[in-house]
Formats: sequence, C-alpha cells, structure tokens
Amino acid sequence: MKHPKLFAKIVYYIFTFSIGIFLALFLPYFYILGETLNYMQLYLEQGEYDKAMGLIGGFYDKQPLVEMQLPDGGGVVVFAAATLETDEEKGVDKLQKAYSGFLYGVQNKYVVSGTNNSSKIVVTDSEGNEHSFDILNRDDNNDGTNDNVSTMLNHGFVFFDFPQIEVDSVSEITFIDSGGKTFAEVDVGELVFSESFFADVDKFIRVYNADPSDEALDKLQEQFLSLNENYATSTKGAEPRAVADKRAAVVVVVYFVSVYVIADFLVGRRYILRFFKWLLVKVFKVKFKEKAPPKEEVFGHDYYCQVTIMLDVSAIPDFSDGVTVRYSNTEGEAEFLLLKENGYTVTQRVKAGTYVNLYTDLSKGYIAQNLPEKLVVEGYKKALKINIIRRED
Repeated sequence: MKHPKLFAKIVYYIFTFSIGIFLALFLPYFYILGETLNYMQLYLEQGEYDKAMGLIGGFYDKQPLVEMQLPDGGGVVVFAAATLETDEEKGVDKLQKAYSGFLYGVQNKYVVSGTNNSSKIVVTDSEGNEHSFDILNRDDNNDGTNDNVSTMLNHGFVFFDFPQIEVDSVSEITFIDSGGKTFAEVDVGELVFSESFFADVDKFIRVYNADPSDEALDKLQEQFLSLNENYATSTKGAEPRAVADKRAAVVVVVYFVSVYVIADFLVGRRYILRFFKWLLVKVFKVKFKEKAPPKEEVFGHDYYCQVTIMLDVSAIPDFSDGVTVRYSNTEGEAEFLLLKENGYTVTQRVKAGTYVNLYTDLSKGYIAQNLPEKLVVEGYKKALKINIIRRED
C-alpha cells in the first residue's frame, strides 16, 4: 500500500464520525426518558401535579379528583384521563378512559423490591369488588420475573392507571408492598366515570381508535380542549426535552473534540502539540534545552567490511600495467594492488570508517575515472569500479 497513513486516517474518520452521527441522532431520545422521570418527580414534590400528569400522554383534566396527603409523608393524586394503551395484537396505541394518577414521595417507605414480590395495587369498586393491578416492571436479578418498580427505585413514585374497561368504578385504592402487607389505603369516595370530562372526550376517542390518521382529529382535539380550561393534552415535555438535548449536545461535542485530539496524535500532524509548544515558547518565554546533534563518527567502527576494487580496462585492450590505490586515516590505511594476473580485481578486509589521503600509482599516460577522493567503508560488502582511459594531452 502506497499511503498507509492516509488509509488509516480515512478508516479512523469514517468509523468515528459514524459513531458521532449515531450519538447525535439517538442520545436525545436516550436522555429524554430519564429527564422526563426527573421532572415528574420534581413536579410532584412541588405540588404541580397537573404538570406531572402532562408528561404521561393522552388527555386529562388538570383539576385532580383526589388529592390526599399520607400520614407518614407522600401523597396520592388522581385525575380523570384518557390514556394511551398499546394493543399488543395490532401493535397500535388505543385511547382509553381511565382514572390515573400517582403515589408519590414514598421512596424508602413503600417497599416494592424483592423476590416472591407481592407488590400491587388493589382497587375496590362501589359494589365492594376488588380488582388487582400489577405495578412491577423491573427484573433486577434477571430471573425472568419482575421484582421492582423502576420509578419507585429511582424517583420515589408509582404511576397508576385504572381503565374503565377493567373497572367501572373506584371507591378505594389499596397499595400492597412486596411482603403482601398494606402500605396505604385511600378512600376516594365514589368515582364512576360520570365526570363531564369522559363525555366530552368520548367522540375524539372513538375516531382516534378507528383511525389514528383521520384528518378530523385535529379539529376534534381543538373542540374538546375549548370545552373547559382545565382540559389538557400531553405537553411533550418541553422542559425535560431541553435538558436532554443540552446533555446530548455536550456529550457529542466532547466526543468529536476527543476524536480530533486522538486523531491529531495518532494519525495527524500533531498540531495541538505544536500549538502548546508555540504558546510556551512565544508567549510564556519557556526555553527548552536543545537536543545535541548526533555525533558523526568520522573514522572507525567496530567491524570490518569486505571491500572490492575493480579496474575496467576495456577502453585500453593492450593495458598491462599494475595499479596501486591507497587510502588512509588516523587508524590505518587501505591499499589495493591491482594486477593483470588477478584480473584487476582485489578484495580485502578493511575496518569500517572513512578513508582519505587518496594515492594512486598509475602510469603517466593513463587516467583513473570514478575514483572517489574519500573512501567510505560501511556495511559488510562494498564494491568500487574504476575506469582506466588514456590521457589525451
């Protein structure tokens, strides 16, 4: 490969930028769930119950039907609502009339974790019948059975939803802990889905459940919300979304800066290092100790080289003289006697180094070409070819 460093850069940037784009697209959605739950907890603690309900989705009446404080802290709030329920068979969301709300502020009080967990909510209707609602949604020990409530574990609240298709009235709500004991009983009077909210939202629910893409839904929603100033729909979490987007942006920026820094040091030209060096030298006047240049060994090395010198006398067929070539340095000399009988070729063992003081013993009528003034002996074998020609003057 002619340009391995360029190829490495291309692979590095394609890989890292692909990850960066993935993070930029999906991190906001990852953070939005956590931030939404954080804001639900905050709204409940501040008594802004309708804002917490607004993050659930669907429609609701902002005026709670039940708002009760528990003796040991925390409380329960219940709303008339039309919440979304996923139809598992068809894979679509359906709106349902329900009494929905929160048990909040009971972290470390309402125990809902553990194996053989009995945590649940029991609703007693106006006729005294009991209806059980499962609240466990987290498998902590990976045994295939839920044994905790995620919102309780991290945020101290439980969201509950009692749809009309499962219970046609609510008179009492009982919260059972993991050991099967009653944590709290809340008497809510008699809720029988007779509130005007349910009648007003009925038409929208029927049209939506028949076809969620029906163009008439926008107008129906507008009409419904205009009936009562307390009617509201999901806010889509503007505040938690802003926080989630900010957190995601910070992570993405840090990621791309890290990608550039690593690339600059691994496959780049180290501009960052150059910049800091320039800053220290030019701005802060820091003086760095200059590296001493490597010492050049002019003469001598601790090994020997096989040096071969050859004469090319092809330009003078009748040449038959002997030729002496000699170099020397402070440690010795290298002399080569080239004769016709040895084919004008001599090989001898010479200590590595640089030899000067060239001397040649050659008849006056001839000239030696390609004969260097310095003989650099290095490596393990070295060959030198000299051309002998007639002198023309």
